[in-house]
Amino acid sequence: MVPRRPRHRGDGDAAGLQHWWRTEQPPSGRRRSRPDDLPTTRFERLDRSEADQSDYEAPVTATNRTFVGPWTLLSPGAAAADWTAEQAVLRPSGRAGATAYRGEQLTQFTDPGALDTSHVSAELQQAQTVRLDVRKIAAAAAAVDAAEQESAGDHRKDLATAFADHPDASERGVKAFLRHARILTGRQLLVVTRDRLTLMQSMLFPLLSMVMFKVVLGDAVGQATGQNSAYGTVPLVVLVGAMFGSLAVGTRLISERRTGLLTRLYVLPVHRAADLTSRVNVELIRILVSTAILTTAGLAIGWRFNQGVLPAIGIFGVALLYGAAYSTIVLTLAVSASNLPLVPIMSLITSLLMFFNSGFSPIEAYPEILQPLVRNQPMTCAIETMRALAIGGPVADSLIKTVAWAVGAIVIFAYPALRGYRRAAASRT
Repeated sequence: MVPRRPRHRGDGDAAGLQHWWRTEQPPSGRRRSRPDDLPTTRFERLDRSEADQSDYEAPVTATNRTFVGPWTLLSPGAAAADWTAEQAVLRPSGRAGATAYRGEQLTQFTDPGALDTSHVSAELQQAQTVRLDVRKIAAAAAAVDAAEQESAGDHRKDLATAFADHPDASERGVKAFLRHARILTGRQLLVVTRDRLTLMQSMLFPLLSMVMFKVVLGDAVGQATGQNSAYGTVPLVVLVGAMFGSLAVGTRLISERRTGLLTRLYVLPVHRAADLTSRVNVELIRILVSTAILTTAGLAIGWRFNQGVLPAIGIFGVALLYGAAYSTIVLTLAVSASNLPLVPIMSLITSLLMFFNSGFSPIEAYPEILQPLVRNQPMTCAIETMRALAIGGPVADSLIKTVAWAVGAIVIFAYPALRGYRRAAASRT
């Protein structure tokens, strides 16, 4: 195969780097001699006349976590480069080359042109090739670029100069959590907006349900309650839209778990609660948008914000609180077991809640044995709160029940969700 050329940037002599290399990947079908025998890349030293000095081309990419900890590279020609990348040292392998071993702690970046090379073994100095783990090449490229651009003499470089904008070592602080949750929320927004079919379904299904309820049940409910049925139908479809949208979040999480993407996200240096929080954040954004669309469409069937701006904001707040609690439950079930039939289970629960509440039919229309359950189930509490905020009336009792249901669900299911997320990231099954 045609060998690849990783190339240096700038003048190698100015930075003390007077070595040029040509790399060649080993045959892809080579059988490994042992399980930890990782694929390697062969580095062949070239004469200066054969070298082409330009940008260094790294054959692989690496995550930020790959660059945490120190490395030492001992190259043929009695030159050595130390940089902070991962806790390991390249030493002679006894086979006219070098291989990676765990090594001592190194804390600073050193100009490779200023090192004492007397400790380099004769075997390594005379070797014409160096074998490196293919996953470490990107770290080597970053170190060489940093050395050529930042070092011109006999001085030491701090870690911050070798890696610009290096993240904080801590992954557990509040500041790190907020920053990582914001970044992952942006990622989840991209995923949701690109899944147009699911997005449209989560918006259109509640809208069509609202029209159907108004056409089929509107007059009967209005005659029984003495008020426009829109004040029960609109809150009902808002909450139904929040619940069905959460199912899409859960199924997406299960899919990412099975494909291994969840594991890749988990090993990144991010706060452990940031990914789950970002998924809930995106769901809240979707609920906010769908609530605005549904309440606007509800104006056509008689829905009005009769109590002013603050109660209208309260209606949106109730929808968001209800959606956050339901999303937490769905995510907990999604990370509990990859083979759990999430959609059938949650669809059944959603259907029961949707047809046994005060928005679908007056509570007095249900059998007496079911009326206490219908009156106190979470969906009825939220609907009654939104109805009272829209047209007036007592709101304290239903609001307290709504907050109690939502906060209780979040408190109960948040910790199992985090524990389940950790287990799900460690295994695809």
